[in-house]
Parts: sequence; C-alpha cells; structure tokens
Amino acid sequence: MARTAKKNSPVWYGYLQAGDRSSPVIRDDRLDTGNHKTLYLFNLSRNMILEYSRDVVEPKLRELKPDEAANIQELDEAYKKARRGFRDRGAGIRSILNRSSKTPASNEDAFNDIPAEDDSDADWVEDDDDD
Repeated sequence: MARTAKKNSPVWYGYLQAGDRSSPVIRDDRLDTGNHKTLYLFNLSRNMILEYSRDVVEPKLRELKPDEAANIQELDEAYKKARRGFRDRGAGIRSILNRSSKTPASNEDAFNDIPAEDDSDADWVEDDDDD
C-alpha cells in the first residue's frame, strides 16, 4: 500500500472500495488495535475511526485518484476531529509496557530500598513451650 502523504509519514490517505459503503479513508500507523489481524481506519462516510479485519479490508484499499485527492483537507480535518476523542486499545498496552519498563530490573533491586527488620525490639516472643 503506497502512501499518498509525505514519505515516511505514518498517515496514509486512500479509498475503501466497498460498494455502497465506499469511502475516503485515513490509515494512521500510530493507532494500534492490539491485534495484528485488525487495523484502524478513519472512514469519512461514517466520520469515525473503525476497526477492520486486515484480510477483508486491505484488498479493498487503493490510492486516492487525483480528483479525490482534492478533498484531502476535508478528510484531514474530519480525521483530526475524530482523533481527539479516540483512544486506541494499543495505547493502553503501550502505557502498561512503559510503566513496567520503569520498574527495577530485578526483584532483588526492588527490595534493596526496604529497611531490614530489627528483631531486637520485637514485641512478640516465640513460644518455646512444647505443650
């Protein structure tokens, strides 16, 4: 799938050919479904970011034709508006991974900062009685 936007841009502008449901679309590789079998596309006709099965949708995607590319600004503005309120599932996974990468490298390191207990001042006494 070639890109219509700037080279190396994570955003691709295209067209979903799906009969009555055909629409200009945007694919933003920064949005992650958390499932390698699906992808998110902004669908201008529905004015929403939707999750699609890769196997089903990828064969139906094509580059925008020159007359369709004239509407990229409208497509881009609608996408930005939909994107403001959208949170992809992959963002939650990335957030968890980022937090876990900030934890100590090993459990031993995690306990190095905990002061050892001093048994000399314990207010409990072991019962040596073998009743």
